[in-house]
Amino acid sequence: MEKKMMTSSLFVLGLVVLAMATSPVANGITCQDAISKLLPCQGYLVGFFSISVPCCQSAQSLNQLVTNKDDRKAVCECFKKVAPAIGVNPDKAKQLPQLCNITLSVPIDYNTDCTKA
Repeated sequence: MEKKMMTSSLFVLGLVVLAMATSPVANGITCQDAISKLLPCQGYLVGFFSISVPCCQSAQSLNQLVTNKDDRKAVCECFKKVAPAIGVNPDKAKQLPQLCNITLSVPIDYNTDCTKA
């Protein structure tokens, strides 16, 4: 349990540091805002836990904030930079939209060309 708590704390610290180092997202949404919306999904995304209602609610909330092509591109770039650095499991990330009933116009993939978001 102590190891999970330490890993979780490092995950959150990594999110904050990396998000602060990234550029702002369109419409005033910062990378830090986008990442913090998905904090309830951290356990799922790194493979510790199964999907949860709070995770899906947060993911749906973020999805509603991303309303245009510039938003999609910016959030895509943010997650593309942050996710691999904090150990997000790419397969878990790809499954998140389907599990939470979210429709995305861009696939979740580290190799996604965000300019085509």
